[in-house]
Amino acid sequence: MDDDGSKSLSMNEFKKAMNECALQLTDQDLNSLFSYFDRDRSGTLDFDEFLEGVRGPMNERRGKLVDMAFAVVDKDNSGIIDATDIVDAYDASKHPDVIAGKKTKDQVFSEFLGTFDVGGTHDGKVTKEEWHNYYKNVSSSIDDDDYFELMIRNAWHISGGEGWCANTSNRRVLVTHADGSQSVEEIKNDIGVTADQYSQRLQSQGINAAKIDTRGGVDDESSNNQGAPASLANAYQAAAPKKSSVSRTYQTGNWFG
Repeated sequence: MDDDGSKSLSMNEFKKAMNECALQLTDQDLNSLFSYFDRDRSGTLDFDEFLEGVRGPMNERRGKLVDMAFAVVDKDNSGIIDATDIVDAYDASKHPDVIAGKKTKDQVFSEFLGTFDVGGTHDGKVTKEEWHNYYKNVSSSIDDDDYFELMIRNAWHISGGEGWCANTSNRRVLVTHADGSQSVEEIKNDIGVTADQYSQRLQSQGINAAKIDTRGGVDDESSNNQGAPASLANAYQAAAPKKSSVSRTYQTGNWFG
């Protein structure tokens, strides 16, 4: 439809496209339909507006998963996500642009929050409604509910899920129990949890570890070895696996570890 490559549709482009789709609409119908898509009343339609207009609503299962992801980031349970919610959980110094000297940590934090600031005021704060707006766009490109669940759980390190929907991104450690037996255990909901906190986290999960091996069979020098918060670049996995204006964060790559 975008004949002039402006990344938006004028009324003339929209009208031409409707005719090419063999939709014989009156001028009144065209104006009504165009107005339905033009949410910001700018007189043009951008990609996000068009996608918002044609998508269906998220079903209950997806909506609950999106709420769970919001709760992971909203550390103070204020109902709004801002920089204070993510500064302790994510290490912006590991972002490739910070390493390369192209951006500061604050710029990366601002960009991260701005990504989810959809359909509201771009003020560096993300409300639950804006968060849902973002994931409505993501949801519209994912047909399978199971894949959507897997994406959300792994992107935000949310424990649980059944079958192939089960979380696989959380840290697993080898635990030696008091009786000498060993088992591999998941550090549940581990965003922002450092290695020196593993013992406490496992204890809260009902597991009393005599020893914790975090390095694949190599003995740790101490159960109090320090770990870093998750890389902020890793969190960009929260977007959909496609390249569009509503999922631009995914293009940063696969850094969740």
